[in-house]
Amino acid sequence: MPAVANIRDFFELLKKSNLLSKQQLMSAREAVRDFTEARGLAKWLLKRDLVTPWQAMQLLSGHHRLFLGKYKLLDVIGQGGMGAVLKAEQSSIKRMVALKVMAKELVRDEKAVSRFLREIQSAASLNHPHIVAAIDADCIGDRYFLVMDYVEGRDLKAWLKKYGPLPVSWSCEVIRQVALGLQHAHELGLVHRDIKPSNIMVTVNPQTGEPHAKIMDFGLSKLVSETKVDGHSTQTGTIMGSPDYIAPEQARSAKEADIRADLFSLGCTLFQLLTGQLPFPGGTIMEKLMARATHVPPSVSSQRADVPLAVSEIVSRLLRLNPNERIQTPAELAARLGSLDMNKPAEATDATTEAAAENLDGVEPDNTLNMFLDHLSAQASDPPSSTSLPTASRSSSASAWLASGIAAACVLVLLIILALMSTGTGRKENSDEDAAQSTKPEPVKKATNVPKKSR
Repeated sequence: MPAVANIRDFFELLKKSNLLSKQQLMSAREAVRDFTEARGLAKWLLKRDLVTPWQAMQLLSGHHRLFLGKYKLLDVIGQGGMGAVLKAEQSSIKRMVALKVMAKELVRDEKAVSRFLREIQSAASLNHPHIVAAIDADCIGDRYFLVMDYVEGRDLKAWLKKYGPLPVSWSCEVIRQVALGLQHAHELGLVHRDIKPSNIMVTVNPQTGEPHAKIMDFGLSKLVSETKVDGHSTQTGTIMGSPDYIAPEQARSAKEADIRADLFSLGCTLFQLLTGQLPFPGGTIMEKLMARATHVPPSVSSQRADVPLAVSEIVSRLLRLNPNERIQTPAELAARLGSLDMNKPAEATDATTEAAAENLDGVEPDNTLNMFLDHLSAQASDPPSSTSLPTASRSSSASAWLASGIAAACVLVLLIILALMSTGTGRKENSDEDAAQSTKPEPVKKATNVPKKSR
């Protein structure tokens, strides 16, 4: 039963909301006589596109404050530990935007507010086709918010959930575009610190299937690491980032992380796009971080037969624990990915040919990409998600680190291990050939769950 059932009460809330023009409000007043309850009028408004479904539910729930300054709130498109993301319209110019309203605990004191504003200024300095643009930042009452471009599409986490392992050339093109965006940030002295699938939005041309990737949440990761969370103050040495994707040197000290930490995270992301698996498995945060010292990820080509060895070698380079042994800049990564000939298998060394051949026995030519592109046209009938903050897990990493209850001694030991790993004195770095022969999960099967095109 809605909080507001009486149609007269509903109409009064509608008036207070300022959602309708005077003429539209007059039409709604005349329609009141045709209904006996609030839901009837709400449906009438929806049918005429005078309100959105979310606005209607807010009114039926007794809420009428549906503006944040000059922005008309249209829908909630994400919720997480950092706050909420709302689709909104800048009323004066009818421009669609996304508002990231920061959680109060992240901006509860003057120092945190100053940090937030500095970070927003940094984000606003970024102007690149593969970065979601920050347009404005403001404060209404005690609510600080960031205004961003509104981007329809799905983040890579959603793409993985829908399709599983993704086509090789498609995945490499997405990562190439992300690398171009990271290079732009690198040239301005900025590091993202939280590259992961849920922070990469992808839209697709329905005719060609070509992806267009944009990086989200530039400038906000550092805010979480330096701000009080759940009533606790962060401490020196607190590990910040997403444990499935974080570079070892960043886990040791976020301040010491440079662009190569973002490249490590991008390598973890590409590994997952191609295999559907994480390179460093584990249940708890500690297990995931310890896996970097004890687990050598198998080569991607040993897990999936249609991955060229050149791609597999790029992934292995990105996942080097010593940052000096990785690909050094996003520009270098973009150039390597851009030079790949996806239609021509890369030349293999003798050591890797035998390992890869084991996975090719009886394998049919992989038509994953063609299937994927053929059926992307069906996406038009699916309601797309938008620039969003994924639920719960998206930005609760800082809270998770504090809430995990890791003893101080254990943290100290872990940080020592991470320091050894990132300086190259930890576990032996295996080559792509060595990784192909290491203990590994079952090879990835060709994606067969891509929806088939209706005929």
